[in-house]
Amino acid sequence: MLENKSWQSEIQAALWKEFEILRVMKALQLRTIAYRCGISKNQGVEPFSILVALVFLTFLGKSVHHFVSHCRNSLFDLGGKDVFYRLSTRTSINWRRFMMDISLNVIRYFKSFSSWQQRVLVIDDTVIQKAGKKIEEVSWVFDHSKGKSVKGFSAVVLGWSDRASFVPVDFALQRSSRKVFKQSTEIEMDKRMLAWHRRQEAVKDKPTLVKEMLKRAKQKGLDAGAVLFDSWYCMPRLVSSIYNEIGYDVIAMLKTTPTLTVAVNGKVYSTKRLWECVVPDLIKATVTIGKDRVSVSSINAFFGSTLVKLVFCQPSEKSKSKKPIILLSTDTSLTSAKIIETYGQRWAVEVLFKDAKSKLFFGKNQSRTFEATICFLTLSLVRFIILSYMERINGDFRHKGSLYEGLRYEVEELNILAFMEKFINRLLSIIDGAKETFTVFMNKLAGIQEMVRLSIQNLMFQRCET
Repeated sequence: MLENKSWQSEIQAALWKEFEILRVMKALQLRTIAYRCGISKNQGVEPFSILVALVFLTFLGKSVHHFVSHCRNSLFDLGGKDVFYRLSTRTSINWRRFMMDISLNVIRYFKSFSSWQQRVLVIDDTVIQKAGKKIEEVSWVFDHSKGKSVKGFSAVVLGWSDRASFVPVDFALQRSSRKVFKQSTEIEMDKRMLAWHRRQEAVKDKPTLVKEMLKRAKQKGLDAGAVLFDSWYCMPRLVSSIYNEIGYDVIAMLKTTPTLTVAVNGKVYSTKRLWECVVPDLIKATVTIGKDRVSVSSINAFFGSTLVKLVFCQPSEKSKSKKPIILLSTDTSLTSAKIIETYGQRWAVEVLFKDAKSKLFFGKNQSRTFEATICFLTLSLVRFIILSYMERINGDFRHKGSLYEGLRYEVEELNILAFMEKFINRLLSIIDGAKETFTVFMNKLAGIQEMVRLSIQNLMFQRCET
């Protein structure tokens, strides 16, 4: 019988060296992080193998069902769908720590390429639409892009950027507390479980989720020149909490409404009246942003109890698509051009949402449990982190779609090689079995030949006597 264990280990070691995506996963210490986060073996298949297969899922199939049927007799053939769903629904896995530890490993590498002022934290949210009413914690949420309410969740995402790369760090799911669909059965859960805390987190309002995520980032030692967000989060209490309590500067867009007010030179104005009452008296300068020329003016004001710098940006040429905006910065020493340039980094989170939804299955899973939703969202963002890391180490700053296509072909090639390896192993075992069968057959044939020879001799001896 041939010994194939050493030969198989040599092939596996060669695969880890040959394929870039496997080298990246090893460099980011995914196995160690997974073990620290509670992804350990209870029974059956090794959980890390299942985790790697789930990370590769987007490169090989469209769903877990398609993935399982597509990968029969290959490297990712780990059993049926239940193997994957059992891992995704485990309540003891700390998916938040899993994602944050991977992000921090990548950010530590990226820090050597940028200064402290270039690093920012970006906050935004997106709607994850669902079709079923029986999905746990699903509710009606308002989608601003569609202008109507849809069934699903609102995902609040915190990311880190240094202008060249964007790395998602943390996220939280939020649902409406009033418009939730009633579940047929109530799930009883230990309040000490991580899954219970994630469920309680879903009913909190978005400003609270933002503060909690920023506090966790601060505790992890994540430094940044500013926190960026759009006008939906730009409220006096949240800006004051981030600046005074957590310790991050804020650069955000100010919402122009009759109810939101700022104090300029001791007088209180609504943000909507600032263009009429304050801006005409300010000194204006022209700044070129990309291909557009923008008229810029600034003034210090109090936003609630926080001293901020307001930057008024108005396109030099009138356009329906380009409207005047007001930017706010808690760092009053920054120039208007610097504030505008820094706020431009917020666009990276919009790119994340577009790429993650179109390429990386963000929010697309076929499980009803809340834990599985958290699991698959985390893995989608981990795929984006891996792509960002590969993009940076290769010095390749193309759109991630091109990198995604290259990875898809690489994983397909890896899958084919693994299938060939299994085929060769099967062939060798057949040859080994054939050798044993042939040996038994030859022994039996030799016995038959000996019996025939003895029979002939006996017959000849009897004939001679007669």
